[in-house]
Amino acid sequence: MNLGYMTNAFGALVGHGGGVTNVKDVRYLTICDDVSAIKTIASKGYKFIEVFDGNLSEYESDPNKFTQILEENNIKLLGVYIGASFIYKDALEDELFRIEKVTTLAKKMGAKHIVLGGGAVRGKGILESDYELLAKALDKANEIIKGYGLIASYHPHLGSIAEKPEQIHKLFSLTDIPFCPDIAHLVAGGGDALELVKRYFDRIEYIHLKDWDKQEFVPLGKGVINIREIVQFLKDKHYKGDYLVEIDGYSGFPEEACETSYKFLEGLL
Repeated sequence: MNLGYMTNAFGALVGHGGGVTNVKDVRYLTICDDVSAIKTIASKGYKFIEVFDGNLSEYESDPNKFTQILEENNIKLLGVYIGASFIYKDALEDELFRIEKVTTLAKKMGAKHIVLGGGAVRGKGILESDYELLAKALDKANEIIKGYGLIASYHPHLGSIAEKPEQIHKLFSLTDIPFCPDIAHLVAGGGDALELVKRYFDRIEYIHLKDWDKQEFVPLGKGVINIREIVQFLKDKHYKGDYLVEIDGYSGFPEEACETSYKFLEGLL
């Protein structure tokens, strides 16, 4: 079991400008000082991080620079998050090209997990056929990622076609891709996070731990979600996968969220 922290808590979320006109160049990017964020995460006790694909791609021309930052802080790269629409047939080829390109770099950096988010909501609304399109696209991405020896997982997300429990069930009936539950997104989407974790336990290899106070994402133990109950269930089931703490969009100080969440988990993990 590994425990990491996401660097996206340390800055604003934007997208790569090239992605406006080129699907192959779309990336999530946290505007932050990577060195400062990683140092802070390491100082709180974490040994692993997750980053957005855009932050990792900043080191594409000089991967040794990123490796050096990790080594100097005794930190390892646990996962990389990639988002895509997945439902537009003409765009899928370039989206898969991008996923493979990022996965290649992630492999070089020692990552274990690739987290996939997305499933676009059309301007005219969700079509029933979109779930089959998303499932088939995720299967293709899964095969690419497995080919590099990494674990691919799908992360249901607010604002996607797999936001609500019934939508998640519909998608997972069509694909066997592993499930990366983001606890707060599941609850904010109207679900019972523990029940979803129980139902899909056999396909979970990576979990995003996050709390929610019905207004924003907050440090673990500061919201309305019973994180302890969920973690205890996983321990009782002898869960062998990894954990990632992600407190993005928090209005407080990111250093506080990082430390508070680590202390919350000290007696649990």
